[in-house]
Amino acid sequence: MNLRVDMGLSWRKLLPPAMVATVLAFAGLPLYIHVPLYFAEEMGLGLGLLGLVLLASRAVDSIQDPLIGKLADRWPQKREYWTILSGLLLSVGILLLFTPPDWGEALPRLIFGLLAAFTGLSALQIALYDHGLAQAETAGGFYTRIALWREAGGLMGICLAAAAPALFGMILGASTEYVGYAMLFFVVMLASLSWMRGNWQASRSMHTHAGFAAALGSVAVRPLLIFGFCNALPTAVTSTLFLFFVTDILVAKSHAGLLLMVFFSSAACAAPIWASLARHIGRKSALLWGMSLSVPIFMWAWTLGEGDLLAFYIIAGCTGVALGADMILAPAMLAARIRGGGGKVFSLWTFLQKSALAVAAGITMPILALAGYTPGSSNVDGHDVLAVAYALVPCLLKLVAIPVLWIFVSDEGDRN
Repeated sequence: MNLRVDMGLSWRKLLPPAMVATVLAFAGLPLYIHVPLYFAEEMGLGLGLLGLVLLASRAVDSIQDPLIGKLADRWPQKREYWTILSGLLLSVGILLLFTPPDWGEALPRLIFGLLAAFTGLSALQIALYDHGLAQAETAGGFYTRIALWREAGGLMGICLAAAAPALFGMILGASTEYVGYAMLFFVVMLASLSWMRGNWQASRSMHTHAGFAAALGSVAVRPLLIFGFCNALPTAVTSTLFLFFVTDILVAKSHAGLLLMVFFSSAACAAPIWASLARHIGRKSALLWGMSLSVPIFMWAWTLGEGDLLAFYIIAGCTGVALGADMILAPAMLAARIRGGGGKVFSLWTFLQKSALAVAAGITMPILALAGYTPGSSNVDGHDVLAVAYALVPCLLKLVAIPVLWIFVSDEGDRN
């Protein structure tokens, strides 16, 4: 193996983008997990209105992603300014969303906070994925290794985000726990972008001025994008409903942060194992094993009720192991198939991932409201519907995604 190529992918090159991934995940978990419950309980928004706002904001976020990707490919030489502006937008959005409840009307804060945060998150995420693709192009491969470092950083950010509100609640008091989180986020965002200053790369620009059809010239990309959407739906449903399930079904809200840490730290620990397995049997085969593992384990959650914490910790740990395959192998499979126009392709990937989140929030919450579920209530029928929506619906969706991957996605470049 060429020594120069190996040195080009040393930890010194891989760690700074991994830290940017940490910051993005540190923002992403509260946006997708904490915002719904925070605005339902602390800000007093009804589930129906909250679901519609989440659907609309995530729809706008999804629609703008292809435009963001097109602009990223058109101005690769402006990547430094791009990332600074993106980080600023994301920081403003987080501050709008998580300042105390009495600092302004709930609805405008939710709308403008989500739009700013989602726009900044998308732009910085697309730049980060394209940076990894550029590293792989320079090194002549190593897609899984680059994805492993990036997603490991992301998993670290998720674990920190899971713990931060509870820690700040103990230090600052429950009423200001999210303010502490928002301020810490601004600091770590500034630190990570400073570390990456002068190091941002853009992938090859053979399709810079062409449309999305040219960027999708590799026929192996299109079925993987479809699979990405199908595979994002189960996670979208569980991330939207997680806190409601833990609070009202398990009656264990205080354990939410620790459960998330168990889930994502299990994914982080398992990620190198999945990467090693992929080198031996291929990324597609390893991913199929991970997805298949998650279904029977997660179905167990449907049977749980108040006091079944130990069982849910086991479920969180085991399904976290399966998540490790999803997080590193699917993005690596996509990067290995891109033949130019990386910003556009990754923008379509994030567009489809976020469309899944929009569909999940926009459909599940109004249905739960119609079924009689109200957060914090003791309505048995509402709790039954919540349990089905949280535990069984994602398993059914996963059983749709597995054959899509198996039948339609090729093994092209699966071990590079």
